[in-house]
Amino acid sequence: MVITYLHMKPFKKTKLEPTKRVCLAIKQARLAKGVSLEDLSKKTKINQEYLQALEECRFSDVDCAQIYQKNFIKKYVEALGLDASAYLEQFSDEELRFVPTKKQHGAPNCNKRYFSNLPQILRYVVVGAIVLTVSLYLGGQIKHTLEPPLLTLLSPDDGQIIYESGIAIRGYTEPEVKILINGETIVSDEYGNFSENVTLNPGINAVTIRAEKKHGKATEEVRHIIFKQTKSLTTAQLRKS
Repeated sequence: MVITYLHMKPFKKTKLEPTKRVCLAIKQARLAKGVSLEDLSKKTKINQEYLQALEECRFSDVDCAQIYQKNFIKKYVEALGLDASAYLEQFSDEELRFVPTKKQHGAPNCNKRYFSNLPQILRYVVVGAIVLTVSLYLGGQIKHTLEPPLLTLLSPDDGQIIYESGIAIRGYTEPEVKILINGETIVSDEYGNFSENVTLNPGINAVTIRAEKKHGKATEEVRHIIFKQTKSLTTAQLRKS
């Protein structure tokens, strides 16, 4: 029997380079694009702390269901102008393979403040404040238009007795309100103050004061004034006479 020995080349081990995890791959892509985390946060509207946690493979610190973490990866990569499909597939293989289905379909546990951008919130607050202020102003104007005007009489008193044929009607109302005394328009100043002399007839005089808005709402006050032409003599005056 002839034994033939085959000369075989010695087996050489080939060193395989480990594939970078998706977290390291996205960070490398960002650095290659020269984009800062701060700028990426503004562009994606994702909190910077979350983005940093993704780059450092701290997925548990991104307090959301994995399906939302995957969406973060997608936004991250697309914001760099890259195709996200390969990164998403790698993320699914590395991070979602051993995650229970219940975990993936659970409701997001993200605090909404991480999705908000502070300047954007401030804009909403300012716009809301402006809308509220305008609404209150318009509401006040409508209420003011529909309500009758204020009318306050300072003199005379109702039922007042006088011994002269004339008396001053004094009071105030709102600016730009028309004032009428017994149907005659009188002039008020820019603040709504008015004073007008009225001639009386002997006996009881009914004086009607009316404040009227442009849209027809009005307030009326009536004063009854008694004009006596002569004063009654007192007992002391009779004794002197």
